[in-house]
Amino acid sequence: MGKCIVISDGDKIKAIREKYNLKQDEISGNDITRNLISEIETNKANITKKTAEVIIKNLTELGKKKGFKVTETVEYLMENQIVQATKVLDSYIEELKTLVISKDNSFIETLKKAESFLIDWDIKDKKLKIYEYAGDYFCNNNEMYKSAVYYEKASALLSRMFLDKKLIPLSRKLSMVYGYMGNYEKSIECCEFALSQFDDMPLKDKVIFRQNNALAYKGINNLERALYNIKIAENIVNKEDTSRYIKILNSKAVCFYKMKLYKEALQVFTEILNLTSRSDVEKYLVILTNIVDVYMDINMKDKAIENLNIITNQLSNLDNNSLCTSNIYFDIGEIYNKLNNLNLAENYYLKALNFCEIQKNYVLANNILSVLIDMYVVQNNIQKMDYIKEKVYYIVNKQDKVDDRLIYKLMVFYNKISSEISTEIGEFALKFK
Repeated sequence: MGKCIVISDGDKIKAIREKYNLKQDEISGNDITRNLISEIETNKANITKKTAEVIIKNLTELGKKKGFKVTETVEYLMENQIVQATKVLDSYIEELKTLVISKDNSFIETLKKAESFLIDWDIKDKKLKIYEYAGDYFCNNNEMYKSAVYYEKASALLSRMFLDKKLIPLSRKLSMVYGYMGNYEKSIECCEFALSQFDDMPLKDKVIFRQNNALAYKGINNLERALYNIKIAENIVNKEDTSRYIKILNSKAVCFYKMKLYKEALQVFTEILNLTSRSDVEKYLVILTNIVDVYMDINMKDKAIENLNIITNQLSNLDNNSLCTSNIYFDIGEIYNKLNNLNLAENYYLKALNFCEIQKNYVLANNILSVLIDMYVVQNNIQKMDYIKEKVYYIVNKQDKVDDRLIYKLMVFYNKISSEISTEIGEFALKFK
């Protein structure tokens, strides 16, 4: 889309006169005064429909006499600046809509142009759509912090006092993005606002809000509240929507596991496994890793190792672009850690960390870095810790946010070796406070 210009009534008339080499009194004719044309050109008066009709009539007659064809219309002259700006923004919106799943910079370039245009033409409903598409684009590209910023901008344009129903999809998207970011309190706030204020929202939205709320409560370890939301979601979900139903059951089983209700957890995980197609490798492996965790905790190591072997043999069939890949590799690392096979545990942690960087899954990346720091502290391995330190710096710069526990762990380790490095870490962290 080229440079978009909105022109005033006066500039239109000037441009027409220049185009056809006419004077003011020529296009005014006998029906309107030359003075009115002058006032319009200096933006002291607006074009009325009657004036526009007279100008086009006079232009047409002059064209016949002087041999030029008039391409302007009454509708063109009547199109005020707001209408023009709206059309321009509609064009940007259509372009962004087609580019929202793109992986190159074309969306970003168009977004910059649209935002620049919005500086002068702040049309609320168009701005809302542009911000929402920007949020969708960054979410699709796993840039959750940028996604949240645009969804928040869109949400701020809507009335909470009068409960604009456009808040429902925006709150749903924000609750999901906040969950990915590990900002569980914000996710809960979005869910509970929507659930308390919009009783008549579609049932499918209610299910998603309950599920997202459960995940956020699980994130802050309020498992009773998480199970409360899961129970409601389980009762109202369409069981034929197998994918959604499995996600709800998985959250339920994980809560049972965290509460050390291993029998109940294993029962639900087994139910999920029976609902999951073996061809859906990603979901199949996620459930198997959860089942292995249960077997490990109830001291059924033989069953755990049997299922672990199935998992590792299936890894080559896993889509490395899947968001779950990093979680699966991390979970395998955790299992090997429990089995006290530290070499394999480290290997899978590092692979998981690599996938996290590619997929921009920084919440999990921080958890992996924390585990690796603990391992290297025990080993007193400075070379490996130096590598982790650089990874921490990289993730912090990407997030524009510090995970305090990583900084504290690094400072404690390096303080025994080099006070200079420990100070450097502290100073680095302070830049983001």
